[in-house]
This record gives sequence, structure tokens and C-alpha cells, in this order.
Amino acid sequence: SSGFGYLDHVVFACGSGGTAAGIALGIALAYLHAGADSAEIPIVHAMGVCDDPEYFYDYVAKIADEMGFTHSSMDAGEFVRQHLVVHQAKGLGYAASTPEELDFVSKFAVETGVVLDPVYSGKALYHFLTQVVQEDSDEYQGKNVLFWHTGGALGLYDKGEALVDTLNQISPVKRLDVYGKGGKDEVKI
Repeated sequence: SSGFGYLDHVVFACGSGGTAAGIALGIALAYLHAGADSAEIPIVHAMGVCDDPEYFYDYVAKIADEMGFTHSSMDAGEFVRQHLVVHQAKGLGYAASTPEELDFVSKFAVETGVVLDPVYSGKALYHFLTQVVQEDSDEYQGKNVLFWHTGGALGLYDKGEALVDTLNQISPVKRLDVYGKGGKDEVKI
């Protein structure tokens, strides 16, 4: 073994394209610099939560050009398309969530202890699992897949009530009424 191959896939939410540029270019260039061949480089999946895949391919290539990217046999656009797969994950649209996406985010938090926001990371993981993996489950069976949680906690505030309703259905935990507002599902202290 060459010592490469610890990761087969890297998956993350893509909102503006900056994270996609950093992760895709960073991983590809690091592996190539270390002597890996193309088959040993993890497949990088950007889950676009707002724009279409073409926008992100072009934007990441533009960032690479602006950084001074050079390669002996291809331009930045070709390099990006070779080392990045952009998937459509915007669902209803940017910051708009389906009940299924909100259920997934809530259940994921209860079952794993990891909180995903419904705008970026939660939507990205939901669509990766329900679209990408389901389309070609053999590609992911027994593989090392890293989901890169990029944050986005502020996206939880707008969906608070919808998330609380879902959590109340799946979890016996009650919220404490620490501010004395007397919410319908809160326990007074």
C-alpha cells in the first residue's frame, strides 16, 4: 500500500463556494504533492445548498485562478471538475426546509448528539444520504466517508419552533422555562 486511501469521500455543505475551493483544492494538491495518483485522492463532494452545480464549478475555478493556480496539463476549470463533484442539495431553496429535512436534523441530534443546522450542514447531509448514497449505495458500502461539519448554528434560530415540535414528538425531554415565559411544552422551574 502506498499509505494513501484513509478517506474515500469527503462531503460538506457548499453555500458560497469558498469552503468548496479550500477543501477541494487543498485535498487534491496535498495528495498530489505527496505523490498520490488520481485514484488515491478522496472524492470531494460539495452539497450545494443555494446555487446550481455549474455556478459552483465556475466559482471555485475562479478562486483557483485568483490564487495563482497552475498545473502543467490543465487549466483551473478542468482541475476543479476532476477533483470536485457538486451535487444539488438546495431542496426548496436557500434556508427553506422541508418537514423531512427538519425531521432528519432533529432525529440526528437526538441519536448522535451532533447538532446540524437546517440551512447548511443538516440540509447537505440529508441530501447526501437520501439522494447521492441512495443512487449508488455500492459506491459507499464499506468506504471511509468524512462528513465535514462546517457549522451554521445560527440557522437553527429561524427554525426553532418547527424543530421543537419535531423534538417533542421524538424525545421525552422537556425544555425548562428558565425565563418564566410559560411555553406550552416547557417545565416551570
